[in-house]
Amino acid sequence: MGQRLKKGLLLLVYSAGCGLMLTVFTIVKSPANLLFSLLAILIAIHYFKLFSSLRSRIAFVVLAILGFLFFVLVYAVITAARNGTVGA
Repeated sequence: MGQRLKKGLLLLVYSAGCGLMLTVFTIVKSPANLLFSLLAILIAIHYFKLFSSLRSRIAFVVLAILGFLFFVLVYAVITAARNGTVGA
């Protein structure tokens, strides 16, 4: 049971990190955003080296995309709250 828990937590941490890097990549509008895309790729490569099963890799990609969408939504809500604009 301990090994499955460790594997699941690593999946969540790596996919959240990748999703966060992709979110920052879309927010930053300078050549520095290339750094964040490279970090996302390096996180994915490192995870794929650790876990070679197809199931783990598919779960990583799906959770990274969901994490990306979650972080973008949080950023949009914070930006709208700061600007005082609430869409109808």
